[in-house]
Amino acid sequence: MRYLLSLLLCRKIKGVDYQKMDETKICKKCGRILPISNFRLMKGQFNNPYYLGHCKECEYKSQRAYLEEKNKIRFSDDLQILIERKYKTIKKERILDISDIDIIPIGTDETFVKLMDCKNVWFSNYGRAIRYSNGRYNLLQGAYDNYGALRYSVQKNVIDNDKWVYKSVNLYAAKTVVEEFIVNPDKANNIYIWHSGYDKQDNYFRNLYPLNQDQYRIVKKHYNETGDDSEEFILKVMNDIRYKPENWSLKCLEPIMCGIGYRGSDDVDCRCESYLRWHDMINRCYNDKFHERSPQYKGCTVCEEWLNYSNFKVWYDQNKIKGMSLDLDKDILFKGNLEYSPATVAFFPHVINTLFVNGKKNRGDYPVGVHWDEEKNKYRAEMSFAGETIRLGRFDTMESAFARYKEYKEDFIKDMAELYKDKIPDKAYQAMINWIVDVTD
Repeated sequence: MRYLLSLLLCRKIKGVDYQKMDETKICKKCGRILPISNFRLMKGQFNNPYYLGHCKECEYKSQRAYLEEKNKIRFSDDLQILIERKYKTIKKERILDISDIDIIPIGTDETFVKLMDCKNVWFSNYGRAIRYSNGRYNLLQGAYDNYGALRYSVQKNVIDNDKWVYKSVNLYAAKTVVEEFIVNPDKANNIYIWHSGYDKQDNYFRNLYPLNQDQYRIVKKHYNETGDDSEEFILKVMNDIRYKPENWSLKCLEPIMCGIGYRGSDDVDCRCESYLRWHDMINRCYNDKFHERSPQYKGCTVCEEWLNYSNFKVWYDQNKIKGMSLDLDKDILFKGNLEYSPATVAFFPHVINTLFVNGKKNRGDYPVGVHWDEEKNKYRAEMSFAGETIRLGRFDTMESAFARYKEYKEDFIKDMAELYKDKIPDKAYQAMINWIVDVTD
């Protein structure tokens, strides 16, 4: 009797009613008879306690199913594939011939291209880097960061305190491959890179996809759940408006400029300097009426990436020295180039840009810099600079007149390069230092 009384008194210790352990309840979902502790205790409207009708296990399964359904990847019913997978065309002048150097390609299509803003570095579509130093081409030994991303230490030409300087930077393989070989439809937001199979050591250009944060999250989630990261699926994610930035709509893709250029974003300031420069670039290349006045621009094109103004703005903001009046030139880095692209253009002070105007329209059949002086019956060599004519002398032959012009003009260009060395990128400086005046210019 004393034992039973003690047991009853001990049923409730430290606020726990152990008698409840003996009570049971039938779950309305699974139908099992379970201890009352398997049901969640709730408070009613008037703080009256009660137990849920379904057990904790069924409750968890129900919540899990709800979240899975809520987070299930669905695409818009009217989904259109407007943005497609595209790759960049590389100028042959940038491609390094490795047939004569001690470097074996790891794929039949491996191509090393000159990085225009890095000192003596070429990068391949497989994510490998070559640097030229001490008279030799050497493969760089990269390193992996804490997240498994391959990177290289290089010298990059950047703007610092309104001057062009070289700085040591970490060049990430995947990011560089995307930059040099893949058309990025949204450079402002697509700063995440998906590697096929989630293999971060695979930097082959056909296995990399530039995505924004939401797109990357969706692709990764789908891959973890299904093992599928096919290009077909990724393109659907890239094109679905639900995974686009808030400042994006279908209107962003409307070709409002010459039937080919589009804004790429809803919040574009059409009066800002970068937009006006982009407008002028598109107009030069694709406006027939403009070509009637300036036929030298016939056949000029804008690269796929820069048909999107928002992409052009990213490059513009990184390459324009604030407060300086600069011209966007396409054919000083590569003589005769007809394409505007990040790899082929640079900003130059207007006074430098005028040095490369050849005056073909007015000089007739004479070589550049040469005119016939009817009064003296001589060939005259002269060049123009800042609206002034610099007379270089009269000569008996066309060839000697051109030789004088060529010598003077090349020296003049070198002097201007030195004068503006810290106000132009090094690639522009090198192009001017190595400029050769040809009779056909």
